[in-house]
Amino acid sequence: MTIFAHQDDETFSAGGILAKYAQIGESCAVTVTSDEARRNEFKDACEILGCRGIILENRNVDNSNELSIKKQIVDVIREFKPDIVVTHIDFDYHHEHKKVRELVEEAVEWVSHTTSDNVAHQVSALWAAETTVLIPVPQIYIDISEHNDCRLKAIEVYESQSHKGGDGFYSRFHSTRTRLRGIQAEVEHAEAFVRVPITTAGSFKPTKHFSEFPDN
Repeated sequence: MTIFAHQDDETFSAGGILAKYAQIGESCAVTVTSDEARRNEFKDACEILGCRGIILENRNVDNSNELSIKKQIVDVIREFKPDIVVTHIDFDYHHEHKKVRELVEEAVEWVSHTTSDNVAHQVSALWAAETTVLIPVPQIYIDISEHNDCRLKAIEVYESQSHKGGDGFYSRFHSTRTRLRGIQAEVEHAEAFVRVPITTAGSFKPTKHFSEFPDN
């Protein structure tokens, strides 16, 4: 499951893994805000990527609605029970990206507590993805070579954003970005991530302890 601030972040940041995991299981793209100009673009992009698309219908992200948004994120994690959640890096320049990253971290922790009113779900791993701000030293590279054409088609769907950065900027930037990550990973195209530390065992967790090191 990806959880990003805006309709397009899912495709620009993690379109390759959304398509990859959709083929081998199931993937879900959650967008926190809703922009009328991008609603159909988001729907079309998700169809191309083969993933489920969920819009949480918030106009923006700020201090006035952060508690409501965190509850929405908790609810969607609880409903779909993802194994891996992907969100924004914490040093992104966009304030809504930073806030959503913070809320996702809090939601992942809260939904795992057995003390909450509902059944707890422990996400096994939380990853952070790069959009136009690059990760200096990635920790995870995922080979998306077979899904790159699909990802680029989904990027082109976002015509409402195509003027930003100059003509064709997003297509050229994200094609080059995944080619760079592919060179680093010795594949044709790759997407890069960093791990966000999360607590997976403890007093309020479904798992109280581990007898050996966990897989993730």
